[in-house]
Amino acid sequence: MDYPVIKIDWSLLIPLILLVSLGLLMLRSVAPSQLMYQAIFALISAVVFAIFAYTDYRLFFSFHVPIYIAAILAMLLPYVFGAASRGAHRWLQFGQVFLQPSEGVKPFLLITFAILAASSIKYKQLWLVTAFALPALIIFLQPDLGTMLVLAIGWLTIFLPQIPRRLLLVGAIVVTLVSPVVWLSLRDYQRDRLITFVDPYSDPLGKGYQVIQSTIAVGSGQFWGRGLGQGTQSQLRFLPEQHTDFMFAALAEELGFVGACLVIGLFIWIFIRIYVISQHAPDLAANFFCLGVLAMLAFQVFVNVGMNIGVAPVTGITLPFVSYGGSSLVSLAVTLGLVAGISHQSSTLKIVDSWV
Repeated sequence: MDYPVIKIDWSLLIPLILLVSLGLLMLRSVAPSQLMYQAIFALISAVVFAIFAYTDYRLFFSFHVPIYIAAILAMLLPYVFGAASRGAHRWLQFGQVFLQPSEGVKPFLLITFAILAASSIKYKQLWLVTAFALPALIIFLQPDLGTMLVLAIGWLTIFLPQIPRRLLLVGAIVVTLVSPVVWLSLRDYQRDRLITFVDPYSDPLGKGYQVIQSTIAVGSGQFWGRGLGQGTQSQLRFLPEQHTDFMFAALAEELGFVGACLVIGLFIWIFIRIYVISQHAPDLAANFFCLGVLAMLAFQVFVNVGMNIGVAPVTGITLPFVSYGGSSLVSLAVTLGLVAGISHQSSTLKIVDSWV
């Protein structure tokens, strides 16, 4: 009896394993009390990744309408059953575990965007705008600006190629005119983050404290780093949120320039691999999905690393695979599992060693 051959895309899996391992290693150093939870979610994520990687992605894509509806309902759950924190309604609490539905539904929303973009449905652009606007509004009102921005980048990557250049120009003008309204609709702490980005030393002990301590941590790591458990900024708690938003700064302090370059290099490896998979995707929807994933991941990495070194505003966007966060890890497992599934199902895909 012949059994189907399961191809493992090691060019995608190896950097993922290394990044998660680095995240667990750093978590053991800077926040050991959170290590067990993250390790459990890492195991769950491995199972989730395998399920999505070796199930025909077209099965999930074919149920994009009920999946989209379920995603919207999931994002509304925190308003009914969620745990409010600082006026935000983002999480569902199960004992000591907090889950963030808006984080988990991103890959499923991206499926809907990709299917719509690849379809020949009438008024396709309007459907795409509507499909994005509803979840974006829910996430914005929670409020969770970081997650909304990440989803918006993925959507724009899929949406913009569908629009004539003349309409893009009109859209750019509209966005410019609406910007003051968006600014006024931001919460005070969100506006403060943007203002602090320009001049963190205007309030060094208050709003600029995070950015200042983060840049100190990155610089103090020098070339080889201070060593695991030896970082003064992270170990003495001068660096806030060292296990989430500012994990990259903690890593750069303890593992130095070498460790930071290793992390960035692994992400570049993943980006190249996703792009190669997108170019060999069996259909247009799969191609759009992979490109949306690539854009979202690249944006998250760019913004997180940027805010850790003081060249981007603090937005609450964590470093994928490395920062603490069970919801994020499972969501990424679903996302990259679908990408691996597209790689697995493609009849023309080969592991391109010359690229990676």
